[in-house]
Amino acid sequence: MASAFYFLLPTLPIYAVNALDANKNQVGYIIGVYALAALLVRPFCGYVLDAYGRRSVYLWALLFFTILTAAYHLASTFFILLIIRVFHGIAWGTITTGGSTIAADLIPESRRGEGIGYFGLAMTFAIALAPYGGDQIMGQNNFVNLFSISAIVALAALVLALVVKVPKIKTGETKIQLSKMFDKRVNRIAVVMFTGAFPFAAIISFIRIYSDELQINQGALFFIFMAIGVAIVRLIVGKIMDRRGPSALVATGLLVTVAGLIWLRYIDSFWPLMAVGVLVGFGNGIIMPTVQTMALNMVPMERRGAANATFFSAVDLGIGAGSIALGYVAEYCGIGMMFFICGVILLFPLVFYFLFVRKHYHQHVEELKAAENNA
Repeated sequence: MASAFYFLLPTLPIYAVNALDANKNQVGYIIGVYALAALLVRPFCGYVLDAYGRRSVYLWALLFFTILTAAYHLASTFFILLIIRVFHGIAWGTITTGGSTIAADLIPESRRGEGIGYFGLAMTFAIALAPYGGDQIMGQNNFVNLFSISAIVALAALVLALVVKVPKIKTGETKIQLSKMFDKRVNRIAVVMFTGAFPFAAIISFIRIYSDELQINQGALFFIFMAIGVAIVRLIVGKIMDRRGPSALVATGLLVTVAGLIWLRYIDSFWPLMAVGVLVGFGNGIIMPTVQTMALNMVPMERRGAANATFFSAVDLGIGAGSIALGYVAEYCGIGMMFFICGVILLFPLVFYFLFVRKHYHQHVEELKAAENNA
């Protein structure tokens, strides 16, 4: 499923520029509108997953996702492309929330950080292989093959999903309430993820264009080196999270990413670009599973859908707002300076975490354990 999606993520900007004559600030909208659409649907998705069960919601959304992947063949204008991206974002928001919630249901509580880390490796390998694979499939603007193979891979995901055994979870109240869609216990974590998503928005939107500007061949390999960094740390991050807690991991992940983004401003050749990819991968591989595990540790089982919806909504909002805003920054300041600015922005979630999140997290974890022991 993720491979079908990431075939298109770095290549659609190329399609927009080369086939539809889009400019840099319009490229930001390609990423931004899907992320904002995913943001809008996630609250309802989290509520539906908790109220009506996981499997049927996940499968219907994956079918919708597969149809929309094939629909890129119809994107003959930039406006049509944006419309498809909106609906694709809705499907993506649903299947990522549903899939991660199902995974959390399957993982024992004592190994949740480790399990979420392993589960995230699937997305990591997709991020590693699919962007480069999509770039190779696209070749010299062969977009028909790109869209066709993406649709076939999405269909394969749907077939595989049909055989997954989803545990039955006691459903919650079915009356629609705003409080059921989000979980306020996760709000402070959501602030960290919102600002932390800005550099990811910049990378997926502009790294391929940036490497072309610098005349660095095979710039799409950046994603493979980034995924190598993610894969290395994800094998150990979950165990550290389960045994020692999140604070040192959060600080390390954010600072490593800051260093990589600032360095990106000054690179001018292939291997420094790949080294930045590894650094950014380290940061992403530490932050994502750590902070998601924090969100899941703070809520009871029947509220995991809402917790995941809150977590991913913050990521989507950061990617959406970041892609659009950073598109204008790249247009007027240059892509290199835009990456430098992203590195500076990441200092905010670092400070915010230690001032407002760390104590808040441990307090709610202890309250939940006490409630479970008394039940």
